[in-house]
Amino acid sequence: MSLAGTILLLTLRIDPGAAAADGTAPQGVSVLTEDPTLAPLWTALQAEESADRLWYWGWASFLGAVVVGETVIAATTSSEASRINAYVNIPASAAGAIAILLTPPAAAFGLEEVRRMPEDTPEQTQAKAAALRSLFRRAAEQERFYHSPLNHVVGLTVNAGLAAILYFGFKLGGRALLTLAGGTLEWEMQILTRPTAALDLATSHPGSGLEGLHVVPLPNGIALAGSF
Repeated sequence: MSLAGTILLLTLRIDPGAAAADGTAPQGVSVLTEDPTLAPLWTALQAEESADRLWYWGWASFLGAVVVGETVIAATTSSEASRINAYVNIPASAAGAIAILLTPPAAAFGLEEVRRMPEDTPEQTQAKAAALRSLFRRAAEQERFYHSPLNHVVGLTVNAGLAAILYFGFKLGGRALLTLAGGTLEWEMQILTRPTAALDLATSHPGSGLEGLHVVPLPNGIALAGSF
């Protein structure tokens, strides 16, 4: 081996150690993947990032389309029953779309900010690690409530309320039943399709620090959820 080759070999082997000596990560190495306490969190959030975005845009678009469709029906139909049904569904679907747009899944767009955070100093590395832990907790909190029994009860209650307006207020029994069945099915589908990678990891590792009150999006609004 030539002298130049030997020097190059030594340089490649020594530099990482020299970089780590001052508390910073070697170039191309991130605390997100090298720290054994952070790597599982990072992996879980990455696993659901694309799925969260698909869920977010998919359901927001669907509910937005329902609002547009019901508005067209209300403006053009000659059926009084159809018009009343549309007037009930428009605000309910609009509230659901707004709730989703204002409170997206944490991993859907939060990971990009963490990725861009520098790791040039020990302080920056600590800040990046703290940001990841915070993002993971928020994602797990959202998913915990979204898949909780309480959310199923909330969905049934909301749709039963809409159905009651149609039945008792306007004597539209058939449309009331359709609203109850269709609205509840839509709510359950939103729950079923919501990714759960963060929740799965948090559940398998008790003591993840998911205490406190948190704002959680619902299909037709928002709610405060808490665990203590």
